[in-house]
Order: sequence, then structure tokens, then C-alpha cells
Amino acid sequence: MIGIDDILAQCGVTEGTLSQPEKDALDRDGYFVAAGLVDDVWLKSLRAEFESAGDKNGHGPVNKDAGTRHINDLVSCGDVFAGVYTHPKILAAVYHVLGCSFRLGQIGGRDPLPGYGQQGLHADWPARAKGEPFRIVTAIWLLDDFTADNGATRLVPGTHKLLTPPPKSLASPASRHPDQKVIVARAGSVLVFNGHLWHSGTSNKSNQPRRVLQCLFVGRDEFRFSGVTVENPDRLPSAARYVLAV
Repeated sequence: MIGIDDILAQCGVTEGTLSQPEKDALDRDGYFVAAGLVDDVWLKSLRAEFESAGDKNGHGPVNKDAGTRHINDLVSCGDVFAGVYTHPKILAAVYHVLGCSFRLGQIGGRDPLPGYGQQGLHADWPARAKGEPFRIVTAIWLLDDFTADNGATRLVPGTHKLLTPPPKSLASPASRHPDQKVIVARAGSVLVFNGHLWHSGTSNKSNQPRRVLQCLFVGRDEFRFSGVTVENPDRLPSAARYVLAV
């Protein structure tokens, strides 16, 4: 029977896939940024497929209240996305945090329009019991640069160690944590963080798109995410099917 160790090996994960500084950053701060993970050719393809998915019926409607394009069901929109959820650096980070077999719980695209995107601080998982292991890892693939004023993600380092989500006072989009950090990075980078970390999008004050792909990974038997819809799963390599749990 194929297990997580086999899949990690198939995807090229080794002991050295995550550097020691990256492991330390995940443990201490709850996140790290992998710069230059996507080359120019792949980045161009990801952007094109993102826009194609947004143009299809049923994909990418603008939420007029939030002012953000949300694009779902990317697994079925193009095989170019398979490299996103099977990349060895990402899988190594997920395994480092969760320490167990896992699957992709969700993948989608997000693009806050100019003047929109500000969120209240939140975690991607509810409160944990004392001693309960981490349950979720989030990877955000930057299709455009993250700058200080275009809606980049903000994080509060170290908050993944807390057992509770942010208090209501920080749930307001206008709130600001004194220790928050806005991630500034180039397109083609990937922000990987422990999903228990307090984080949110910020307001896109530019006139440019700020497109990302967002992947959530959870334990293989976790019930909080029903799973990813996959059309014709046989077209995908075995490692991709394992990560998708299909």
C-alpha cells in the first residue's frame, strides 16, 4: 500500500528539501517565503490559466461586497496547477508541520480589486485543545508581486502557538496588530505558513491585479474539508491523485 513516505519520495522530497532556516522559521514564526520557486515560463502559464478559469461560466465571479475575484475548482481547470500542490518544497513544509499523511483540502484563486481586499485577522482553523497537533498548512503562490500597498498578506509571527483564534477586536478589517508583518515578495515566490497563524489580506491600494493561488493542506482523514472536485482523475500522475485523495 502506498503511503505518505512513498509519495514524498515520488515528488522528490528529501531530507534537504527544506533548509534548516526554513524549518526553524516554520517552528518559531509559523511561516517562511520561498523566493523564485516559479520560473518565468511556468509563471506565464499559471497566469494564463488563472484568467482562463476566471472567464469560464461558474468560475471567478466578483463578490460585489468584498470586491474580490474568487476562482474555484482549479484542479479541473488545467494540468498546469498540478505542480502547485505536488511541489516538493511545499509537500516537505506540510509534512514538517503536520507530521502525518495529508491531502489537499482546498485550492483556489484570489484577486482583490483596487480598493478592496482588507480582512480582519483570522486563522484557517478554530481553537485547538492543549496538546492537540497542528491541523492545517496554507501555501500562497504569488502570481503578481506582493508590495506594501497592493493587498499583500499580513501575518502575526508566532501566533500559531496560541490555542485560540484572534479576539473579536482583531476580527475587524480596520484592526491592526502591533506585531503584524506585511509580506513583500516577488511574483513566483510562495508564502508557506502554519494555518493556525493569525493572518489576513490587506487593501489593494494600487491599480494593478494581485493574483494568488491558495492551497490548504489538512490531515488525510480530516473532516472539515470535504475534498477537491476532480474531473477525469486518471489523467493525473499517481502522486497528484494521492495528494488530492482521489
